[in-house]
Amino acid sequence: MNARRPRRPRPEVVLAALALTLLLAGCRRGEAPATPAQTAPALGPQAQQAQRSLFYPSGEDQLLSSFKVPVPVAGIEQEDMEAVVRRLIAGPPGPGQTQAFLERSDVRSVFMMGSEAVVDLTGPVRSGAGSDTEVARVYGVVMTLTSNFPDVRSVRILVDGQEVESLLGHLDLRHSLVPEARLLQPSERAALGGSK
Repeated sequence: MNARRPRRPRPEVVLAALALTLLLAGCRRGEAPATPAQTAPALGPQAQQAQRSLFYPSGEDQLLSSFKVPVPVAGIEQEDMEAVVRRLIAGPPGPGQTQAFLERSDVRSVFMMGSEAVVDLTGPVRSGAGSDTEVARVYGVVMTLTSNFPDVRSVRILVDGQEVESLLGHLDLRHSLVPEARLLQPSERAALGGSK
């Protein structure tokens, strides 16, 4: 009979638990709790963040606009890309932008194949209607990844590990997608190079 070895806790979980224990111990002694700035070094690389451009539809025409938001940085490209897509799916940072993804949508993984990022989505990403919604979902991901990661030249979308023809019946997802300047607000087009 094979005895299963107990799973070791992840280092970031151990560090977070240690920081919380120290914080609570300080409160019990009547000391002021540590501020986030004081505890940040104990949390390791997960405490580092970078400003990332996330693309959401905005305005009456629902063309895509970028919005800078802080996103945790792991220092591993695949994990950083996954964190950016997950943050995009979580929803826009403020008023004036539209949420294209339904609640409980998520990303299973992101990985590179040469200069192509493969994004595996899950949840109700194929639910909903309308070409505007599909463009916002698909090209929100494409523009977000190609804008934040210079090595990404194109993006392929999978759903639950499988190739799909489309999400909502309007865009062909059987091939790689590249950034499309025509889907951006006019103020964003110059940064992309005009008419890619």
